[in-house]
Amino acid sequence: QIVKALQIIEDILSSEELPLKHKKALFQVRKLLLELQDSMVLAKSRTRDIAYTLSELANLLGLEIKIGSPRFSLSSEEAVEILNKSIIADLEVEGEKTIVKKVVAQT
Repeated sequence: QIVKALQIIEDILSSEELPLKHKKALFQVRKLLLELQDSMVLAKSRTRDIAYTLSELANLLGLEIKIGSPRFSLSSEEAVEILNKSIIADLEVEGEKTIVKKVVAQT
């Protein structure tokens, strides 16, 4: 939609009958739309990175991922045991409660 809006603005700006003050306003609108488009591309890229990271973490934890309804394929005890043996997390187990003290990112 943004690309279509930018094309319409470009068409209007090419008109020689358009007063200078209106052209200036349209150039500002064009600039704002381009900034919005850049922000959306950046947000999409970050979302993709986050989704990949979550997917990798879920696989390490034995989660079966389905868009909209993630669920454990392991019991919670098995997941805690895997995390406890893992080098990526430091856990403290207190009865039925498990506290994650730190998670180490591997790059």
